[in-house]
Amino acid sequence: MFWTQMVKVDSTCDSELQNGLFQDLLNMMMKIKGSSSAQPSTCSCKKIVIAFTTSLSATKTIGSGAVVQFDKVWTNEGKGYDPNSGIFTAQRQGFYQISGTTMSAHRKYFHSYLMKNNEKTVGLYAGEGSDTGSANIVLKLKKGDRVYIKHRSGTDAIYSDGDHWSMFSGYLISE
Repeated sequence: MFWTQMVKVDSTCDSELQNGLFQDLLNMMMKIKGSSSAQPSTCSCKKIVIAFTTSLSATKTIGSGAVVQFDKVWTNEGKGYDPNSGIFTAQRQGFYQISGTTMSAHRKYFHSYLMKNNEKTVGLYAGEGSDTGSANIVLKLKKGDRVYIKHRSGTDAIYSDGDHWSMFSGYLISE
């Protein structure tokens, strides 16, 4: 003996409920993906990248108070670094991570400062003979602000060679 029963269910489509479920599912997927926000992005704009990395390819004797002109440009997104002047000019306002490393030549010292618009921020001290000085700083820059490494008076040559021991770099963290 077989028993069958047909049941008729009356229902309506609740579009608000379905959209809500879809939104919840989408939010969960965004969290799994690692998005910083649970809400899906509606921005169709391209992310702005400003970054530079430069280094020296040879030892240089640098005059007292002179800007170090890093000649090897590895990265220059946004075209903010000028190898002819050694100066990075912010193309946009925001927070920037700036780094520099200098190496002193054999039996020499090299002292310098990371400068922002002609003002000292932090110093780099490369002691006697193949020693390095490094600095890392987060700076709030306005469009047009200038950042560079300036040689302090009374010290000698900055060392580098094909291994690019002395370098200067930075990138926009956020606006």
